Amino acid sequence: MTIAITGATGQLGRLALAAVQARAPEAAIVALARNPAADLGVPVRAFDYTKAETLAPALAGIKTLVLISSNDFNDRAGQHRAVIDAAKAAGVGRIIYTSILKGDASPMLLAADHIATEAYLKASGLAVTLLRNGWYTENYTGSLAGSVAHGALIGASGEGRIASAARADYAEAIAVAALDEAHAGKTYELAGDLPHSIADFAAEVSRQVG
Repeated sequence: MTIAITGATGQLGRLALAAVQARAPEAAIVALARNPAADLGVPVRAFDYTKAETLAPALAGIKTLVLISSNDFNDRAGQHRAVIDAAKAAGVGRIIYTSILKGDASPMLLAADHIATEAYLKASGLAVTLLRNGWYTENYTGSLAGSVAHGALIGASGEGRIASAARADYAEAIAVAALDEAHAGKTYELAGDLPHSIADFAAEVSRQVG
């Protein structure tokens, strides 16, 4: 079984690649990235969501495709459709798609592209595994240096609670799904174990930095 991972040079893609390799060192893995010269320890094929005509050839021989959602908000759903069409043309057997938590019902503006992509996947006739990722803890920890320096952590979620998880945890879920065909046709809502408010998060940061 040959597994391909899109966005393999990105933050989640690199972790997913490492997680698959750690769980199955013997697995045949192909990295798909805009820069085919990237040193990722596995074969790398050029793969640019915006160049639809080049996608199907890059997917030749791939059985399981991990489609990590694009971070280009200009036409993200359109880019995803191009990848799905290319996967069908190339004979890919299953797509694992990184969607958003409650992706079929979320009112968040960010969810619209995921809802459209999930619908297109459903209509594609391909075997699909949906990994609906919750918020990344790194969305908060990435700006901690500035928060600590200024003594303030700013957010707009009020008393809302977020069950965030580290990208590495979501990458592990990708690896588990990619390596076992039993996950075909399944949808997983993924998040951290313990929800927290921004105030909770600020309090913990304060405790750790004094």
